[in-house]
Amino acid sequence: MAIAATLSSKKAAYIKDRLKVLDRVTNESVQVLDVLGHTLYELTNITAPIRSRATALTAAQRNIAGTKAALDELLDHLNTGRRVQPMLEAGPGRDLHAFLDGLHELEQTTSYLQQHTSLTAVSQALQHSQALFNRALEQCDSDFRSSLTTGSRACATPAAWLRGKLDVKVTDSNCDELVVHLVPPELLPKLRRMVGIMADAHYTPAQQGYTAARQKVLLQVLQESGLELPPASAVVQLAPDQLDRYITNWSLQVKALTVLLLSEKRLAAAIWPESLAPHLLSQVAAPHLTALLAAGHQVVEVRKAPDRVFALLDMHRTISGALPPLSSLLTDGASHQILADLARLQLVVASAAASLFTEYAESVARDSSKVLPLDGTIHPLTAQVLSYLKRLLGYEHAAEVLFGDCHPDSDGNEQEEGYVPADTVARDALGTGIARLLMQLLDNLEVKSRGYKNEALAALFMMNNVHYVQWSVESSPGLSLLGVAWLERHKDAVEDWGAQYHKLTWMPLIELLKVEPPSDIAKVKLMLKDTFTAFNTAIERIYTHQSGWTIPDHMLREAVKRVIKDDLLEPYQDFLRRCDAVDDQDGCCWYGHVTCAANPQHGQGC
Repeated sequence: MAIAATLSSKKAAYIKDRLKVLDRVTNESVQVLDVLGHTLYELTNITAPIRSRATALTAAQRNIAGTKAALDELLDHLNTGRRVQPMLEAGPGRDLHAFLDGLHELEQTTSYLQQHTSLTAVSQALQHSQALFNRALEQCDSDFRSSLTTGSRACATPAAWLRGKLDVKVTDSNCDELVVHLVPPELLPKLRRMVGIMADAHYTPAQQGYTAARQKVLLQVLQESGLELPPASAVVQLAPDQLDRYITNWSLQVKALTVLLLSEKRLAAAIWPESLAPHLLSQVAAPHLTALLAAGHQVVEVRKAPDRVFALLDMHRTISGALPPLSSLLTDGASHQILADLARLQLVVASAAASLFTEYAESVARDSSKVLPLDGTIHPLTAQVLSYLKRLLGYEHAAEVLFGDCHPDSDGNEQEEGYVPADTVARDALGTGIARLLMQLLDNLEVKSRGYKNEALAALFMMNNVHYVQWSVESSPGLSLLGVAWLERHKDAVEDWGAQYHKLTWMPLIELLKVEPPSDIAKVKLMLKDTFTAFNTAIERIYTHQSGWTIPDHMLREAVKRVIKDDLLEPYQDFLRRCDAVDDQDGCCWYGHVTCAANPQHGQGC
């Protein structure tokens, strides 16, 4: 323990000595630093004037260099107009790249000088540069229009190609197949660069020139394709056949314009900046679409004849096919109103078509023609109405067009209980409308049948016409929407009218043959004679009156003949058997047979 205490004492004494040395060195260092600080302070005071003059000289040198560079830049810009003037005056036709480079350089110079108008020497140079720049832009615009016109002429859309594409439905998948080059591809870089210069300079006449040129080309293509339309104001003066051709051309022009705008969109996107291309495409299409809208409204106003509904259905189908591709093509805000007007025209056309269908049904009910077929065959009104309906149902969306507004108000939730799709409602409504039309037709025909003096002919007439209506409905897929119950009712009606004809024509003969003979043989002889005479006379009368009557349907004719045979033959055979029985007793029937044989005409009737 004593040794450990001794060692600790020595270590403590050693550390104490080291600390004293460190403290002495620290004090000496502080004194040295104080001396150096004082010396540095004195040196700073001595060099302060030198540093101040050096800083000023450096700033002056920097200012001089900047001023010299600015002055050189100013002088260069002041000289730009004189330097590029020869190549600009030479025009783009001589050296297009040099011309465009000079124009671009002059544009930068003009922009630069406009920022330094406070300098006296700038105003004159700026005026010269602006005048030279404007003249150069005019030359560039002129060459742009000339090049565009020449290129458009070289790649004119063939009329035969366009007419061959009018029946093709435009979709996203086949757009590339319907696009053609409107200018030579090698011309596009030149046009694009010229447009870039003029667009940067906000030179709007170039846009106006492009729009006018492409509008003219579109009009020429339509004219060469034979699709040009007279002014809308001339529609009122057109004859019915001319109006039909006008509507046909109207529909074809809508389709043609839709196809042509696909190529126009690609051309505009290839030449103009993305911010301008949609607007220019809209400007190119606007006058043509506006003219078509005006013509469409005018056609709706003049198509008042009920049987003209098919022209309106054609127009509606055309608009329905054109609206989706046009909506994807014309995305500029200015086109929204035109597209809205086109959709509104579609609604107007549908409303007019529905009104014409209603008017047609009313005209059928009001038809007061007194002319009746002498042979009781199909009335022209019946044939016309059935032909009308078959043609009407040949349009795929006829139900939606004519009755598309009859769907009950709902939020369109298909999961809602009791929800019925709009197309189903429209189809049911069309079926109801057709059933009402056919009922009005048959009611009118029944009234007309009263014009026959012969009731049997009237019944035959109604049987023929009701059967034709029933057969047309049964054999037409479109008319099948009337349902099985409707068909069964009208089959019963055919049988009823056939029974009426049978009752009026043949039942008197059948009743004549069923007369019971008297018990007195002498009276029997006289009765048989009278019966044969009356029977032959009736047959002769039927033959005389009805030999010109017609049942045009073979199956119906055979059915009527079969009923007559079944109902008449058995009573006649029974009558002959009774005659033979009397003949065996007294020979009284021999007179009747001889009478029939003696008169071949009557015998033929028998």
